[in-house]
Amino acid sequence: MKRTLLYLYCSLFSFVFGNAQDVQKTLLKAFKSQDSSDYYFKIAKRNCKTPADEAEYYFCKNARCTDYNIPDSAIYYGNIALKKFKELKDFNKLIYTLNNLGKTYHKQGKYDKEIEMFFEGTKIAEKENYKMWIQYFPTAISNAYHDFEDYKKGVEYGKVALAKAKKLDKKPWINIAGALNVIAINFDDWNKPDSALYYHYKVFKYIKGVDTLSIGNTYNNIGNTLLKQKKYKQAERWIKSSVAINEVNFKNEGGKKDASYYYDLATNYTNLARIAYETDDFAKADKMFAIAEDAAKKSMNAEKLRDLYMARSLFNKKRNNLEKTVQDQADYIKLRDSVFDVDRAKQFSELEAKYQNEKKEKQLLQSKAEIAERNFQIKRKNTQFIIMSIIGLGLLIIIFLVYRQQRLKNKQQEQEFQLKSAIAKIETQNKLQEQRIQISRDLHDNIGSQLTFIISSVDNIKYAFELQNSKLDNKLSSISSFAKSTIIELRDTIWAMNHSEISFEDLQTRIHNFIDKAKEVKQDIHFNFFIETTLKELKFTSIEGMNIYRTIQEAINNSLKYAEAKNISIQVRKEGDNIQITLQDDGKGFDKNNVEEGYGLTNMQKRITEIGGNFTIQSDVNGTEIILLLPKK
Repeated sequence: MKRTLLYLYCSLFSFVFGNAQDVQKTLLKAFKSQDSSDYYFKIAKRNCKTPADEAEYYFCKNARCTDYNIPDSAIYYGNIALKKFKELKDFNKLIYTLNNLGKTYHKQGKYDKEIEMFFEGTKIAEKENYKMWIQYFPTAISNAYHDFEDYKKGVEYGKVALAKAKKLDKKPWINIAGALNVIAINFDDWNKPDSALYYHYKVFKYIKGVDTLSIGNTYNNIGNTLLKQKKYKQAERWIKSSVAINEVNFKNEGGKKDASYYYDLATNYTNLARIAYETDDFAKADKMFAIAEDAAKKSMNAEKLRDLYMARSLFNKKRNNLEKTVQDQADYIKLRDSVFDVDRAKQFSELEAKYQNEKKEKQLLQSKAEIAERNFQIKRKNTQFIIMSIIGLGLLIIIFLVYRQQRLKNKQQEQEFQLKSAIAKIETQNKLQEQRIQISRDLHDNIGSQLTFIISSVDNIKYAFELQNSKLDNKLSSISSFAKSTIIELRDTIWAMNHSEISFEDLQTRIHNFIDKAKEVKQDIHFNFFIETTLKELKFTSIEGMNIYRTIQEAINNSLKYAEAKNISIQVRKEGDNIQITLQDDGKGFDKNNVEEGYGLTNMQKRITEIGGNFTIQSDVNGTEIILLLPKK
């Protein structure tokens, strides 16, 4: 809610006389104050004399933290207020507190906790006949299902909200527009753009003659749907209109950059960045993504960060920035996995089932009451005992059969849901592996073939022309050798990318292949490679495995090229809680203070440091020893 509405909470509810009225006034000062809020809250806390005063105090603390985007404190104070309002049976403020908690959980991506708050709020609203809340909560639940990517459920609850909004007496168009919006965004991400646009455009029918400043998100959402249809110019016009509306609202509300402002900013500029890179304006896309990232982080909203990482990974892939593509995909997967896990999906299903069952039980109780009334009328005309016995027995049998059938149905639905969740997780992992393979194939087919062409071209030049210039001949040979070594490094990189995890056994095989090739060049060299048996199956990420492999490869190259070593030893052992890799040779050694740049010591040390390890080297006339100390995972 906007700050003005939160002021209304704290100023209009539960006014009492005497000391309680003083507490209320102090809390209002605490809420409005920019610099002295903590001071007034402390005074209010000291003046609390009754459970109602304490409940009001924690309620206002929760509202303030919600408004100023302090999620952990908002949840802490909200849960205390929740408990106290339940004890006081103050359902009015209880329902506002549930809403605040739901919104806070939404920003954190804890959609299961969010929906739990909204279902509880729905039950209270239905029981107390709070018409506005009865319509509001299905809209909020629809939005939660959308962000959890259950679009079918999102549409279902959005339509429930729309039907209830049309029955409201006061300003129904605001609630109707909200319901239409959640229906449309669910259809949009469900890959049903025509249905999405149909519901988005219906918003304008209901706000005809009303200020459009209240529907800036509709302009953005229409632009988002058009973007997916590759109608980039139209999409950009709609989204820029949304930006302009949001800026006007920002100024009208006093220029306060709160979480809502940054949420809208992240939404708009992520979409503008997508349009820029789809139209190959990479410089503009970079600027848009920078604004979007800053806003997404300041909004503290998991959904906005998730959308940003996915969009930017596609952008970096398009401009062949592999490192940033991998990083953004990793951030996206990490954030998505924190939200979309099997337990949370199960919790969603259980919460809705609980709500629906309670609703059915209420209907069943109403039905039973009606039957009892009919029985009472029958009882006056017929034998009371016989009729009541027959009806009672019949009801018990029916209830038992319904209960047993419902249990079987719920169990079957739970099993089906668990199976679908497991399949979805496997499909996600398969898609990630397919992306790795696709990137590897692109590297091999494009860069690999280009390097091969360079080698072939250089060799053809050397053989086609009798070069008299030895410098030119040497230069061409150097280019050919460099291209060949680059192909080898490319193949190593592709090998690492094709493995989500790399074991020491994989590294041993790869290094043996490298050593065998080295022996072809220098046959009088002797290698010894030893790995403790318990470490062979130890797994590393592909990046960690590649850094270890490159470091060992560089060390062996140095021994062959510079040290003139006869024996090279590689030992992999456990060292306490760490793994120690020792590389030794019996070469002529070198002076570390005067080492030439070609030894690559800086790169070796950097690679090991990047993966959290420690790199040390000792060298003298008797040989060189390199020790890599890696934390064991």
